[in-house]
Order: sequence, then C-alpha cells, then structure tokens
Amino acid sequence: MFALKQKSSNFSAKLQQFESKQERQILVVTGLSGAGKSSVMRSLEDIGFYCVDNLPVPLLSTFLDFVFQAHTNLLKVALGIDVRGGAFLDDFMVEIKKLKKHVKIIFLNAQDITIVKRFQETRRTHPLAQGISLTKAIEKERKMLNPIKKMADQIHYTDQSNIHELRRWVSETCAGGFVQEVVVNVISFGFKYGVPAESNLVYDLRFLPNPFFVPELKRLDGRNRLVQDYLFGRDEVRRYWHKLEDFLHYLLQSYYEEGRFFANVSIGCTGGKHRSVTFVEKLCKQQWRNIKFLAHHRDVDKE
Repeated sequence: MFALKQKSSNFSAKLQQFESKQERQILVVTGLSGAGKSSVMRSLEDIGFYCVDNLPVPLLSTFLDFVFQAHTNLLKVALGIDVRGGAFLDDFMVEIKKLKKHVKIIFLNAQDITIVKRFQETRRTHPLAQGISLTKAIEKERKMLNPIKKMADQIHYTDQSNIHELRRWVSETCAGGFVQEVVVNVISFGFKYGVPAESNLVYDLRFLPNPFFVPELKRLDGRNRLVQDYLFGRDEVRRYWHKLEDFLHYLLQSYYEEGRFFANVSIGCTGGKHRSVTFVEKLCKQQWRNIKFLAHHRDVDKE
C-alpha cells in the first residue's frame, strides 16, 4: 500500500513538531464531476493557495509531509481529489481519517440535471461513463463519493452559481487574511509604433497639447516634473484626466466585484514620450482600494 503506514507515522510526527509554530491551511476539494472543482481550484490559486489537482492518493501523506517541513513556505495548500483516483478511493478514506484533524474538506455538489447540462455544453466525457450512460455514471459517482461527502466540513451546491458567483464564494469562504487585488498593467505607448497587442483598454491622448513642440521640454519625457506641470497646468488636460480617472475607478472596481483580477490599460500619444507617460505616472500614484498599478513605458526611450 505504498508504505502508507510508515509515511503516515512520519507525517504525524511532523505535524506535532510544526503545527504549533506556523498556522497552515490545508484544503481538500472534491465532489461530483461537473460540479465546479476545476473552477474552485483556479479561484483558490488566485487568492494565494498552492494548488495540486488530482494528486495520486498514495502520495497524499508524502506530499503533506513535505508541506510541513520547516523550510517550506507553503502555508495555504489546496488538493483536488476526484474519482479519477478510482482504485485509490478506499486508500483515500483511510488516509483522510488519519489527517482529518489537519485538513478541511470542501465537497462540491449539484443536481443531476445540472451536471448533465454541463457535460453536454462542454462535450466532455464523464470519467465513469465507460460502457454506461451519463446518468448512470453520475449515479455511480454519487455512491462512490458518499462516504467522503459525509466527512466534508462544507458542502456547496453550485447549481445556481455562475463562474463569478463561485469565485466570490471561494474568496469569502477561504481567503482568510489574503487580500485579493486587481493587478493593472498600465502601458504608455506611441501610436506611431503601434498599439500594444495585450491591451484590454486603449486611450488616445493625441488631442491634448503636445510638449514635444515646446523647445525646453522636447528632450524631456513625462516622468519629468516640468512636463507634468506643463500638461496639468491646462484646463483641457485636467478635465480629461478627471473623466478618465472616474471611469477607470468605476470600471476596475466592477472588475474586482466580478472576479476579474488582471487588466492591461494602454494610454497612447503620438510618440509615447510625453503625454502618455505623464498620465501613466499620475495614474499609478492613485491609492484605490483593491487595485494595484504597475507602470510600463514601452516607447519612452525611442526617438
């Protein structure tokens, strides 16, 4: 049985040695195929969990033994287990009973009609549907997983949840002290060199006054205070900034609430040296709740 007894005793010793020193969060995510395990695992990864999907059950104790080593920083771990473990399901029950004190089991469930619809939409094959119908496979899986379901700390029905609601549930249930942020990569660029291919949003500043035509500012760029003062000393620049600021704040907060945590915002002018750089610098200094800005000046050093 893959030396499970020996590994389990070693793991118990590690637990006693380290559990009092560092608080670790170990989740086992399981449940019916089609109930949303993959989506939950991706959401857990987004909030800082180290995720391992479909770990062979005989390696469970070995892996958790490694997690509890003093030199590792794996404080939040999520393990995905499903019926693809097949022959190891009995072993899983044996192992999880030994470890139950130290792990939390999340069981994802859904009605048969919901699971049938999801498999039809994705055109995937149920892992147990070999020589039997989809409905029979679902029934068989329910019976197989029923002992695990009875041990679960939390059972979550995903019938009425879309992907955004499921992410929100994961964040509210499992995030702990982790603060999720929308990471916004803000790119200044010159339209003469092309729009960044990775852009989600593009803003054009070419209608604003251009410091390029001011002799003492031509050789400087938008990171320089003189260029910034020149631009924001003009009413039309300030008016556009306030409109852009209000819209982006609303949009990025909506991203956060929907569970979208990455965005590429590109701000362009003619050469990507003065106006766009100034706006990116100012935007990245904003302190907005749940938003983290990263500045990238793509064309600032081009002539």
